[in-house]
Amino acid sequence: MPDPDIDLLVLIVVSSSQSKKLMANLNRQHFYFTTIDSNNSLFVEQSVCLLLGLKHERMDTLKSLVRKYCLPYRKLIPVEMRSMRELSSLPMLESQEGGATLYALPVEFFDQI
Repeated sequence: MPDPDIDLLVLIVVSSSQSKKLMANLNRQHFYFTTIDSNNSLFVEQSVCLLLGLKHERMDTLKSLVRKYCLPYRKLIPVEMRSMRELSSLPMLESQEGGATLYALPVEFFDQI
């Protein structure tokens, strides 16, 4: 059951591929959250948004879990260019994916219904 003394609303946007490990470990540490799938056309990799309500004293623990399970990683993406006569390959593009974005907003009132 969530703590009644919640004073922060935290949003974590994390890549879908890293979200399962993060969510499992958040549950083990008794962090309660709501999951929102946020698929859009701007990013190749799908993302998930987690909404958490917590006491500000637990923010350091939350940040350390996010840092541990949501490390950015490099990925090579093949790039092709079509010319008039043939299909030629260009070098691979290096992309940084994964990681997480964390937003914290102060909460004046919290009531669980």
